[in-house]
Amino acid sequence: MLVNTFLQMLMPPILTPVEIGPKWASTRAFFGAMAAEAPVVRSAIIAFAAMQMQRSGLGGEAVKIDWRPLYDTAARQLSGALTKRRKAEGSETPRSGLKHVLASLFLLTYTDLLTETLPRAHANLREAYTLIQSANKMALTVPERRLISWLRLLDARAVSTNGGEGLFLADTDETLFDASPAANPTSEPETQDTEIEEILFDVLYHPGIVFYQKVQSFVGRITRIDPWHRSRGTVQDETEVMALAAQISKDLHALYGQRPALMDHAVAGNLTEKHLAQNLAVALTRSFRTYLANYYASFIHLHRVAYVQYPKTKDVTTAIANIKRLSHLMAQTGESLPVNLLWPLMIWAAEEENLEERRWILESIRGLENIASNAKATGDLLEEVIRRQDEGKRRVDIRSVSQEYFASHHFAIV
Repeated sequence: MLVNTFLQMLMPPILTPVEIGPKWASTRAFFGAMAAEAPVVRSAIIAFAAMQMQRSGLGGEAVKIDWRPLYDTAARQLSGALTKRRKAEGSETPRSGLKHVLASLFLLTYTDLLTETLPRAHANLREAYTLIQSANKMALTVPERRLISWLRLLDARAVSTNGGEGLFLADTDETLFDASPAANPTSEPETQDTEIEEILFDVLYHPGIVFYQKVQSFVGRITRIDPWHRSRGTVQDETEVMALAAQISKDLHALYGQRPALMDHAVAGNLTEKHLAQNLAVALTRSFRTYLANYYASFIHLHRVAYVQYPKTKDVTTAIANIKRLSHLMAQTGESLPVNLLWPLMIWAAEEENLEERRWILESIRGLENIASNAKATGDLLEEVIRRQDEGKRRVDIRSVSQEYFASHHFAIV
């Protein structure tokens, strides 16, 4: 029952802006096929679904299942699968189960991030990264690359937490996560039309995914120069950080020049049924707006890490204006905002002076509580950050507040 519930209504929300339009159906089929093929994936799906149901109160008391024993079962199965792979290293057999192990690691890591068991999340990400490093990169299949791209999304949210290493983000080999449009022989399309629709959609949407994955890499680069990941405070430290920050800023501007040709039209809302089927136009518009909001969040993130004591630069004010515009445009569609907008909303709010806008951001973040996310904790943290900044008339470090305010419950913004 839990597998079906997962496939129908509890799919990982972090994937909604990346596996969009016709790809959502193929993602569902991908999980369904893996659950049927491999107990290690099936048990991870069951644990993830039970955790979501328990957190959201879905189905009421009748279906309240404690997710923790289910997680433990899934973790044991994963451990067994990993041991088996290690024993088989050097032979031909390890190739076969990589996809299933990565899928299990993705779901269990996501569960860890949502339930604030960060050491386990970091260990799982490290395990996944080690597996990929030991695999033959040239032989990675499209489904395996797809899973790697999903793991990078989790890594970008885990890297700023206590113990986060950002191993996936530090790896600049784009071929690892570039699941290019390709006919997927493992899935049977419902009809020829759906297959053609998905391939055409892939061609339009794929440059956006590449852009978004590159944005994730900046999260890692910026985090590595924060006080939690390197020494800060001496003249030498700050000189080094300034040089690194200047290069990051330059590269961020260069990335904007590489944005997809369709992005400006999509973000402006100019894609209509004249060009594409309405459901595809809506999906592309929503996703490209999400990607661009995350891009602009990097400028604010960089400023708060490298230039915390200095007033807002032109880059920061431009970033704030753009995240504000994109967020309001997305809210006007009547759909709930994607969880991937949590980080841009939070980092914008930390720099926003207008009280009405702050209220709107907090309401928007708290509106995501019914989706599997840490929206409630994020809203509480944001309120405390704003209160302290207003009181002290200077910026405060979000992670410091998180660790102090939430004590042992420091969490990922996911």
